[in-house]
Amino acid sequence: MSNILMAKVSIKGIRFLAWHHFGVDALPLEARERAGVAGNDPSEWQRSVLMDEERQLYLLPTYFFGCIKGGGKTVKKGKGNLLTAIASTLQVVDDQVYISDDSGILTLPDPPEMIEAGTQKTEKLPSCFVEIIGVRNPSTKARNIRYRVVAKPGWQCTFTLLWDATVCDRRSMELAVINAGQLVGVGDGRGSIGYGRFNIESFDISS
Repeated sequence: MSNILMAKVSIKGIRFLAWHHFGVDALPLEARERAGVAGNDPSEWQRSVLMDEERQLYLLPTYFFGCIKGGGKTVKKGKGNLLTAIASTLQVVDDQVYISDDSGILTLPDPPEMIEAGTQKTEKLPSCFVEIIGVRNPSTKARNIRYRVVAKPGWQCTFTLLWDATVCDRRSMELAVINAGQLVGVGDGRGSIGYGRFNIESFDISS
């Protein structure tokens, strides 16, 4: 009997999901002209969002790996926890995890709406937009203005996990994902303002 388990996991966001991906465009090899000034660049979101050529929004599998690994830290195993066990065996097999809502995959308008955080009620916001929010630079303690794409609560996605059940049993893995959604979150702004939290809609295991 194979010890390898596969689970198709569907989640639904209960807090905003924010993109601030640190890709190659964040540190270009050559100087580029930017809009705005240092600490306030309205074009920032263009370098930090993850979207395909059709402007459909997605996350990388590494986001969910890190999120679930963090959830494993909250699951007790003897005198320790599951962080090391999950890190050693877990795979998120999707190349890209597309983000949707009840109407389908989220597609960022061109141009997107730019909305200051806290100025509109959540139910009146579009499904995805560029959020303008003040943040503190941890190294300089200066206040900067951040422009990042966000999806409002109600966002959804489905991804596939693969792991060895002899390293982490099925119930423990599910609990790690549950705790990841409630205590860790995915995407940007998780630790500072609690973004990226989610509930599990389904956790379907096949061997």
